[in-house]
Amino acid sequence: MINEAAIRCFLTLCETLSFTETAKRLFMTQQAVSKYIVKLEEDLGFKLFIRTHHYVMMTKAGENYFELFRRWRDDFLDTAENTRLYYSQQFNSLRVGYLEWLEISSGVTAALKTVLAKNKEMKVTIEKYPQQELNELFFQRKLDLIITYAEFAPKGVGIKKLKTLETPLVLLVSPDNPKAVDGAKAEDFRTEPFIKAAASRETLSESRNRARRQCSELGFTPAEIIISPNLESAYMATELGQGVLVSTMLSRMSLHSELIAYPVGKSEELQCFWHEDQENPAVKEFAQLLENSY
Repeated sequence: MINEAAIRCFLTLCETLSFTETAKRLFMTQQAVSKYIVKLEEDLGFKLFIRTHHYVMMTKAGENYFELFRRWRDDFLDTAENTRLYYSQQFNSLRVGYLEWLEISSGVTAALKTVLAKNKEMKVTIEKYPQQELNELFFQRKLDLIITYAEFAPKGVGIKKLKTLETPLVLLVSPDNPKAVDGAKAEDFRTEPFIKAAASRETLSESRNRARRQCSELGFTPAEIIISPNLESAYMATELGQGVLVSTMLSRMSLHSELIAYPVGKSEELQCFWHEDQENPAVKEFAQLLENSY
């Protein structure tokens, strides 16, 4: 079998046409160089050099294989350098995205500080996106890791996940809803139109089925299920009194809007997602640090 050492000896001898100089350049003995060349000639089935007491010269086979192996060496070196640069960039960058309405900056900041303490050269970008865009950027490999509700988990093969935290679910209701009176409870709104945000890469029927499952879990029998194209639209519809929406208190919209929140007695997981073939160790480490932060 042809090995890399034999090719290195061959190429150097082609350039020097001297066994002595080749051995010197490669920090080898002349005998070792000669053995590699003889073995290579046996493996290829052609004599590569004419050797005399006065000179060494390439045969036609030697010239042909010199061009082949020289291109291979150049391609190998280019590939090695490109690979080195790729992993240098890969291991020194971290691209994180999370759902734009989430109020989780404290935990993200704590995890980020720990990662940067270990690798000060790392370039980190952390950005907020609407749910559908967040998942699409993840599938396009423009984000290494995303943080979103388990309900909006990206679907596909080879996706890893880790629970970040668990947060109580609440029913959000417009203050203008006539049932929103003192002493009201979530079950008082069980027949109200139920608003649900569509998920990325999900058909309308899949969104409706997801909404029906949640209604069944909550004991709701809504007069209508309304599928909004995104979370922002779902919150807006709720504020306009078009129906009720189940969310968490991690949402800025829940915290800072005038919507009234009623506990429903259930919780939702916030999870980190990344691709299983992701080679950057900082990605999984960040997910684990985020879990510890909460």
